Amino acid sequence: MKSIVWLYRAVGLTTVSDPSRELTTQTTVLMASAPPMESSMPIGFPAPPSYDEAMGAEGHYPHGSAAPPLLGPKAAAPYPAQPYSQVYPPLQPVAPVASPPMVSVQTVYVQPAAFADIPAQTCCPVCSQIVVTRLEHNSGTMAWLVCAGLCIIGCMYGCCLIPFCVDGLKDVTHFCPNCNNAIGSFKRL
Repeated sequence: MKSIVWLYRAVGLTTVSDPSRELTTQTTVLMASAPPMESSMPIGFPAPPSYDEAMGAEGHYPHGSAAPPLLGPKAAAPYPAQPYSQVYPPLQPVAPVASPPMVSVQTVYVQPAAFADIPAQTCCPVCSQIVVTRLEHNSGTMAWLVCAGLCIIGCMYGCCLIPFCVDGLKDVTHFCPNCNNAIGSFKRL
């Protein structure tokens, strides 16, 4: 009989009675069991309190109080008190240094305009005004080459003069409308 009780305890079998039924029956339930925990506490320290002991009658610590300190055989302050020593010398007052007044310099960079055969907005170097240039078309190398080409293919009787009437074949000179000075030019060839 002892071996059967031991077997039941080793396997984790217990008997449970069900009081809700009219007849008392006993049911065998398989209980899970774990091997006993090995104690990893060093010798000389007290064992931690059980759950019931830690929670006490209230179930938790009263409001505003901290957990009780653990008192062991060597209850001492965590760090010894050290005397205060100043590492750096005290700061000496420094008189304010008078600095020269701040001068702000504003630099304006004007990018050189890439002149084409259309009016351009640029800053006139003579009158220093931002203007939209006025254009003048002059016969240049391109107009003369087209005229010579038309003469070679047989258009000598006036048709070869057509390139001098077309602004798309002439060079362009840009003028300032304020001071009438030449600002830049655009060459076709």
